[in-house]
Amino acid sequence: MDKTAGIALGRLVLALDQTVATLVSSPRGLDAPVSTLAMVDTDDIRYGLGRAARSADLFLLVGLGDEVGVEWLGGLGAHRPVAVLTKSPTPRLIGLAERLGIAVIAIDPHARWERIYNLVTRVLDARRGVAGDGESMESGSTGDLFELAAEVARRTGGLVSIEDEHAHVLAYSSAGDEADELRRLSILGREGPPDMLAWLREWGVMDAVRKSPGVVTVDARADLGLRPRRAVAIRSAPAARPSGSADALLGVVWLQEGSRPPARDTDEVLIGAAAVAARVISRRRSAGSDHDDRVRRLLGVGGDPVDTAHLAAQLGIAPSATATMVGFTTPDGIRGGQISALMLHASAFSPLSVTVTIGDRAYVVLPGVALDDAVTWARVAVGAADRQFAVPARAVVAGPDNISAATDLRRSIDRVLDAAGREADLIDDVATVERSRTGVLLGEIIGLLSENPDLVDNRVTGLVDLDDRTGSAFTASLRAYLDHFGDVRAAAAALHVHPNTLRYRMRRLQALTGMDLDEPATRLVVALSLRVL
Repeated sequence: MDKTAGIALGRLVLALDQTVATLVSSPRGLDAPVSTLAMVDTDDIRYGLGRAARSADLFLLVGLGDEVGVEWLGGLGAHRPVAVLTKSPTPRLIGLAERLGIAVIAIDPHARWERIYNLVTRVLDARRGVAGDGESMESGSTGDLFELAAEVARRTGGLVSIEDEHAHVLAYSSAGDEADELRRLSILGREGPPDMLAWLREWGVMDAVRKSPGVVTVDARADLGLRPRRAVAIRSAPAARPSGSADALLGVVWLQEGSRPPARDTDEVLIGAAAVAARVISRRRSAGSDHDDRVRRLLGVGGDPVDTAHLAAQLGIAPSATATMVGFTTPDGIRGGQISALMLHASAFSPLSVTVTIGDRAYVVLPGVALDDAVTWARVAVGAADRQFAVPARAVVAGPDNISAATDLRRSIDRVLDAAGREADLIDDVATVERSRTGVLLGEIIGLLSENPDLVDNRVTGLVDLDDRTGSAFTASLRAYLDHFGDVRAAAAALHVHPNTLRYRMRRLQALTGMDLDEPATRLVVALSLRVL
């Protein structure tokens, strides 16, 4: 298997969190990639069943006593796994592993091994981007539940776990030492203490979660060691249910409060997270489903989509729906953490929203959302990107239009974003396609002139060369003069010079170049040439 598809050992340990795993030793550091996993128990060794798994990067040593574990490690031959996971490792086992260059990770003694195996598998699968969950986390995953849990925890300040309808933990955020006993045992695959479970049943927590359309609050019980909680049901999207059928419960998003109060918009974030989790879980359960590929096809990647109505229906969008689309970009492109935050933000705003990356840009399809509402949301999203990632994002809004026009909406957004890359001062950080026509047309004209330098006025290029050689400021003075429509006082104020200084420069540069700035055609050609240069 390609090692580049793996996750660094240190990232894996962080993902599992100290609730589950503790790094005991790592003689080769924390950067070694892990991409394959094998479970080895006493029967495997007794009957020689573990030979085929010996090329794995990571081994779970299940129920192996000290003597058997040491013997097995010593008999691996030339292959050296990256790490072994074991409960209560002994000094003898740790010492041998260190001599062989193998990391040792201690697993909580209360953990169920099948739960640990599933958790590690999910972390590795998320990195590889399997089962239709999108791309790897490094390249901008939009479907990893672990990343979703981490983002919700960061946004709310709580400890987040995502469970399926059978209360099996699918993913969780890092907890440090703030996790209460119920959360810790749930992650480890064990039931909580009987008196705790009895109280939860008596209070009717799960019934309330199943029946409530919103967030359910669970009060603290200090005598049982329970901290305050919030929960919201994960329900199947309308398009995934037969007509007239009830909501199908797919799981629950839980938030345990930590040492600080949760954020004020915690309930909104949890509802958005449940919508994202519903899509991820539904995709995983739909054989052969590839959500992101369908979205890209709907948006015209690889050519116009053959059947937009069919693609929209598969994404949970009614074929007759109208939609507004928002495109985002940053100077360095949209990155993994940014797209995850954007997806969560979009789902909190519109549960039917669809988010995808195409190249270094992200696109959010908002079914049934009006233009003004989409613009308002885009401003909030751009502001959040600046606060969270210190990144100056730009957004362009197109629509609304029928979902069948999604390709045209995306292309019109790209046209504005392309123009903004050339003429940023003419297009707002959050703009609409309709209000960006002047900037787009001017940007495309400048682009054509840039590709045909013979069309650039050589009198302007001569001024630029003169400024470079002598340190004069003719070019800046000319640009300010034209930008202020010949108003010398306003242009001089923008340049922070005296009006007489600017008047002198304008007379001098006209004498040097032969320009007649009283002539409209000259002003137009010179202004365009200045923008090219």
